[in-house]
Amino acid sequence: MHTVARPTMDQIDALGTALSLVALPEFEDGNGHVNVGHYYRLHMEAGDAAFQRLGFDEEYRDRTGHSVFSVEHHIKFLDESLVGDELSVHLRLLGVSAKALHAQTILVNRSRGTVANTLEFLELHVDLTTRRTTAMPQHLVAPLEALRDEHAALPWGLPLAGPLGVR
Repeated sequence: MHTVARPTMDQIDALGTALSLVALPEFEDGNGHVNVGHYYRLHMEAGDAAFQRLGFDEEYRDRTGHSVFSVEHHIKFLDESLVGDELSVHLRLLGVSAKALHAQTILVNRSRGTVANTLEFLELHVDLTTRRTTAMPQHLVAPLEALRDEHAALPWGLPLAGPLGVR
């Protein structure tokens, strides 16, 4: 069995921060902690912000008629968060192909110094006219591959879903 070291907060911060906020009172569920629906929304907002910075923004969609579609998501809970806790979300790129991206957003509870949960996901690059997958342009693929390689070299990892990935 291969064991990978868990990341420190500094190592996660080195990925860059896609989203940062304080858990609001409306995030609380009947169990007294942040509800899964709010976690999911935070992961989606952070993923969207990160993907815009990677070039998948409104201008790209309007100019090319291409975008990315989510096709699979796996959320893993590792710790809880409470109202008032400081949270941040970070993106780690796990895989890239001509038509697909495999990544993980990492939601950190900064108040506790823990990883609260992760969302592992697979995105496909799609032509919005045909609604079919299509290859990404090289000006997007090259920096994505470089980022994937940079993230693959990191000496730490977090649990993954297993079979999910770029094929």
